Amino acid sequence: MSMKKIYRNILITVAVLTLLSGIGVLLCILLKETWEKDPPENSAVNVISIDTTTASAGVSSGLVSASDSTSTGDKTDISSASESETSTETSAETSTETSTETSTETSTETSAQQEAPEPEDPSEKVWEDLAAPVFVSFKAPEIKVGNSFDIHKYIGYADDVDREVDLKVEGKVDTSKVGTYTLNLTITDDTGKSTVKKMDVKVVNELSKSSGGSEKEQFSDFVKNYKTDETMVGIDVSRWQMDVNYDKVKAAGCEFVMIRIGGFDSGDFFVDKSYANNIRDAKAAGLKVGLYWYGEEGSPEQVKRSVQYLMDILKGESLDLPIAYNWEDYRNFENYGMNLHDLNICYETFEQEIEKHGYMACLYASAGSHNRYWTHEKKNPVWMAHYAKETNYPGNYFMWQHSSAGRIDGINGDVDLDVFYPDKMKDWK
Repeated sequence: MSMKKIYRNILITVAVLTLLSGIGVLLCILLKETWEKDPPENSAVNVISIDTTTASAGVSSGLVSASDSTSTGDKTDISSASESETSTETSAETSTETSTETSTETSTETSAQQEAPEPEDPSEKVWEDLAAPVFVSFKAPEIKVGNSFDIHKYIGYADDVDREVDLKVEGKVDTSKVGTYTLNLTITDDTGKSTVKKMDVKVVNELSKSSGGSEKEQFSDFVKNYKTDETMVGIDVSRWQMDVNYDKVKAAGCEFVMIRIGGFDSGDFFVDKSYANNIRDAKAAGLKVGLYWYGEEGSPEQVKRSVQYLMDILKGESLDLPIAYNWEDYRNFENYGMNLHDLNICYETFEQEIEKHGYMACLYASAGSHNRYWTHEKKNPVWMAHYAKETNYPGNYFMWQHSSAGRIDGINGDVDLDVFYPDKMKDWK
């Protein structure tokens, strides 16, 4: 290619660039001056004359004034360059607008995602300390002379907020001598709130014989006293009832059974060894069936693992009644590193995880424990234990465990007796 063509192409390119940026104006001027001072040999180029004032204005208006540039066999039309510039400018504007919109939208979405608050972790919530610590378990012991005495085997304590409650014991117990020894126990939380309780420890030569527990209640009497048009009567069982003849249980008037499926005890999962037979035979006899889980979890994470273990055992088995959460290791409570809010959150986690699998969940506890320790508002009615002829429990319950000393044909030994209120499950959430 001749030098003439090379310089001509350079000038045309510069002219186009001028349309995109004022920098091209300076380049054209420099090239023109260079050409006039030292043109290449045997070359002739029609140099484009550019009015710098017009060119400067043209950068913003999209217009450039220029003379035609021709050469043998070649003709460049500046209008084509102008059209190209307009097309390029429009494309650039569209691209810029699209890019800006996309960038803005992406930035806004990203910003929204970054600003969106994380779901609140109930276990991290800061609770106001409203109450003094409480004894969640307390039993004045009888110790045989010569045996050791450990106060922690007979008490459990907790606070609504603090996870480490201080215990102070005043007094001494001499297990080498028979007698009654009085101890003053003080539990104190971080705010200085305290609870004081007296314990009389008896050191004896021979331990007192058990009275045998509550008076036995025949299922026929239970049916007579508690079966109505608004109630159903049933039992709850575990491996302690051994082999159950559910045909006889059904014939005795039992309408439902709550079966222990397993639990989490001392850091290990377990399956109740009678579970498989109980659920199979109870269903075969035509009884309505629910389950309960014996829990000793100390965190929501442990509860989630427990529910997964439970589901692995259950294998999608259909149920008529809820799966109850039974946590009652109060005697060792201070060893869990929990407060009472943490305990409530363990149940709430259980409920949420159970419902994810399509089952109903409820909390089981004594009437006193429901009132004192399980204080968070419940979404659904509870299963409440109160061993009395009538219950004065003020909370919302759908099942009442009336006795632990029931007797029914088909079971050798004691069994828990329960009253179920079906209407209270109609609005189950």
